[in-house]
Amino acid sequence: MNFGRLPNASFAVSDYFLNSTQYLGTLPDQGQLRPILTPLSLAGLSPVVVEEFMPYLHRMGMTPVLGGGAASTDVWQDAPLQPGSTVAVQLVRGDMDVSASGTLTYISGDKLYAFGHPFMSVGNTSLPLSQAAVVGVIPSLMSSQKLSATTQSVGVIQQDRSTGIMGVKGGKAGLIPVNLTLKTSRNEERQFRYEVVADSFLTPFLVTFTVHSSITASERTLGGQTLLMKCRITVKGQPEVNFENAISDIASSPAIAAINAAAPVHFLLNSGFENVELEEIDVRIDAAEEMREAALDKVWQDKLEVRPGEEVGVTVFLRKENGEVESERYPVKIPEGIPPGDLKIMIGDGLSLIQADAQQESAEFIPQNLRQLVRAINNIKKNDRLYVRLFREQQGAVIGGEGLPGLPPSIMALYSSQKTTGDTLPINRVVFVEHELPATDYVLTGQKVIQVKVKG
Repeated sequence: MNFGRLPNASFAVSDYFLNSTQYLGTLPDQGQLRPILTPLSLAGLSPVVVEEFMPYLHRMGMTPVLGGGAASTDVWQDAPLQPGSTVAVQLVRGDMDVSASGTLTYISGDKLYAFGHPFMSVGNTSLPLSQAAVVGVIPSLMSSQKLSATTQSVGVIQQDRSTGIMGVKGGKAGLIPVNLTLKTSRNEERQFRYEVVADSFLTPFLVTFTVHSSITASERTLGGQTLLMKCRITVKGQPEVNFENAISDIASSPAIAAINAAAPVHFLLNSGFENVELEEIDVRIDAAEEMREAALDKVWQDKLEVRPGEEVGVTVFLRKENGEVESERYPVKIPEGIPPGDLKIMIGDGLSLIQADAQQESAEFIPQNLRQLVRAINNIKKNDRLYVRLFREQQGAVIGGEGLPGLPPSIMALYSSQKTTGDTLPINRVVFVEHELPATDYVLTGQKVIQVKVKG
């Protein structure tokens, strides 16, 4: 079954991010008039990654300034909050800090007006607003910049319009805790604890930004590298979301791993379902300074005919980049009660099976509720292990977001009636059982199909 936009997680978030920033256009030349760019104070992030993200930050109306972070509130506790004070919209806080600073323009009761220009022009929003302190100035004839540090929380901004931002004192914006663990190629374990704002666009972007920065700060950016990424998300009122992927590349592993870490976050927050509340995000990255790739070379089977309940011995051969071949034998049990006839056994890595399903099935799986989406994300196959699938070519249907293979002809005729369209999507095979084999140390590619005859 093709899960539509779900399986190709490596590219979904990057396409979403790039497409979402294109509407902002490109910056005009220095000699032309252009809108004021909001200073974005960054602390704890890699300068290399900041440089890579700079074009996208500019399109979003911000210019990065390294430094800043949080300051002790004891030092600035007597600083009054009044027109002319510096305030900051905190997007990330904790071990890493990302804050957009500006000037408080006016106070009316519990309402605050600031910046005098748009932040990102996102309209209705809910982002944390803090008081800030200017700790230094970088003078320049072209464009001077202030170095600011956030202090105590003030409230929450609710509007981001062309004339500025509007906030409310004492309000509280939702923040998502992120726990990032990086096991470096030198067998050291680094921990990062921070919070990001809850927003359908900003949250995936900020997860990508911070994860990419954390990897780049500790690992090489060029040369063979393998990263094992695991992402666990706690969603209020839903089962836990678990997503894994392995990346082995000569130059882009950190970026791809960061995009993969943000992929399930993007799927959840942009699903269109209401009341999607992420309570916590846990990301683990294991790094190795070498390429670890292997291809499924061939498959042997020890039987051509079996009875229900018996086992077929399947031996798989993996060929590594240096030409070395590893083999492993796995017993595959034929299900009890399976009807006699030819039975196909597909062995392949997760991505190969996803691509095979997309080519075989015309149906696109669209989740009907949040629980189905969570289950679909959890069922996305991984590319560092093999899967064994027992199936037959047989018609079925997806009804109400649930796959129902092997339906009786009378039921198929009922759902395929010309009186109704759109409720049923056809599928062309029935999967009796699918096994996930143990994880390997390699990014795997390739698939093979063998066949056995089930005797009555």
